[in-house]
Amino acid sequence: MSLFQHRKIIFPFYHIVSDEDCPHVKHLYKIKRIKQFEKELNFLQKHYRPIGLEELTEHISNQTQPEKPSFFLSLDDGLRECFTVIAPILKQRKIPAAFFLNTGFVGNKDLFYRYKVSLIIDAMRISKFEIRNSRLDLLKLTYNDSGKIDELANELNLDFNEFLQKEKPYMSWDEIEELKNLGFYFGGHSVDHPYFNQISFEEQIRQTKTSVEKVVEKLNLDYRIFSFPFSDLGVEKKFFEKVYFENICGLTFGTAGIKNDEMKCNIQRLPMDFCTGSIGKFFLQHYTKYIINKILNRKVIH
Repeated sequence: MSLFQHRKIIFPFYHIVSDEDCPHVKHLYKIKRIKQFEKELNFLQKHYRPIGLEELTEHISNQTQPEKPSFFLSLDDGLRECFTVIAPILKQRKIPAAFFLNTGFVGNKDLFYRYKVSLIIDAMRISKFEIRNSRLDLLKLTYNDSGKIDELANELNLDFNEFLQKEKPYMSWDEIEELKNLGFYFGGHSVDHPYFNQISFEEQIRQTKTSVEKVVEKLNLDYRIFSFPFSDLGVEKKFFEKVYFENICGLTFGTAGIKNDEMKCNIQRLPMDFCTGSIGKFFLQHYTKYIINKILNRKVIH
């Protein structure tokens, strides 16, 4: 068994794959290009077997492992490229995947505050408009700074609604329904993408329950899954106990990399957006860290 097969199941996830400029994303992290995405899928399919949600759920419920090293792929935010670029590639390769949706953004009803920040930075760069905030200051703005973000956009004559209607950065419910009929899975990703450790426990539950129930209702699903926006860092144990006990969702997904979790139904995923070069080196780095933590008995998130 190679080092890359040290874990029986791994959980890579993405946000966007595109050869376009994507000004709402490009100032936040490097956009995954199609050629690079294909290379990474080649690597994954060489070392692992793709599995669907049914098999994953069965292994978690029975506390079993697949016979062969496997991977479960997922994508966050429900961006348009999931429909136009990613799903066709995955369908051709027969790779199942789960798409996690911010239900407040589906159909381009609103825009993630970080995407707004990226558009502001892009507008500043293009117009050379002198504004009192530096790029780094803008990137530090949080979910609670929405009013300030809108004020800065007004100074730049930047209309987020115009961008939403013209560029349509998110999938529509019709497109999502089409992907569901092709066999892809869907879950909640909160209503409007807050960092969960910056909101109250009650708001955490509302964001989770509302997004999951909307997806289940719209798509007539018989399963309930949820991925944390940003991270599950700082989320208390009582949150997991409530959402599992009340069947708000059966599985939750974090973003901590190749790690185990104290909560058996909370799955930590590997953020592939940070793989900007050789995927072999990227996996080697994360597996080495995993093995060291295992030796030091620090492989489990509590």
